[in-house]
Amino acid sequence: MTNIKIKFFAKIKDDIGMNELNVSFKGVRTIKEILELIAEEHNIEILNRKNYMYAKNMEYCTLDTEVFDGDEIAIIPPVSGGKGNNITIKDNIIITKKKILAEEFVPQNIDSINGSIVTFYGVTREFNQNKKVEKLFYESYEEMAKNEIEQIILVIKDKWSIDNVIVIHRTGYVYPGEISMILIIRSKHRKEAFESSKFFVDELKKTVPIWKKEFFSDGTVWINDNKVE
Repeated sequence: MTNIKIKFFAKIKDDIGMNELNVSFKGVRTIKEILELIAEEHNIEILNRKNYMYAKNMEYCTLDTEVFDGDEIAIIPPVSGGKGNNITIKDNIIITKKKILAEEFVPQNIDSINGSIVTFYGVTREFNQNKKVEKLFYESYEEMAKNEIEQIILVIKDKWSIDNVIVIHRTGYVYPGEISMILIIRSKHRKEAFESSKFFVDELKKTVPIWKKEFFSDGTVWINDNKVE
């Protein structure tokens, strides 16, 4: 008997009404075959959702991927986005439910090696699309999110001469005026620090499994899942 775990996030978690599901079956099946069975059993559309991706054991994969005993499968809604030798002890990735206070992450150790330190703050806006935002809710597939962030760090260290990268990202409820993310990049030159910071934020929004739900007075919406509830 093959036993696996299916994890749900963001909009599809709301639709199916659970965070995860343990599934047992005989033989070898693909992710597509398993999701077809779940969709029929729970009377929910899964496979035809636009821009959804899938992961097996925290690595992106296709619907044709075969599943074996002990595997963990994640259904990855559109995001509001392995380790290598270039990831150093100076690099730091934090995903936290605690409120982020800017003063706690202001670079303290100014050295004579790096001529540039770029710090980016992602802050919750009070208005979006002419509607007042009451709050945001961030959800993450934390282990995979950290792996994907590490991959982005590897890429920017390969493209630019970067000394170290620090990333702090919130989960849970975040209110207007509060910080949702801090990115700090140290480099010898400002051009590389600015270019790599823009690249990092753009890539994070494409590939890192962190989702954002906006709350308005007239409903809620998962960003990039489009439907207002």
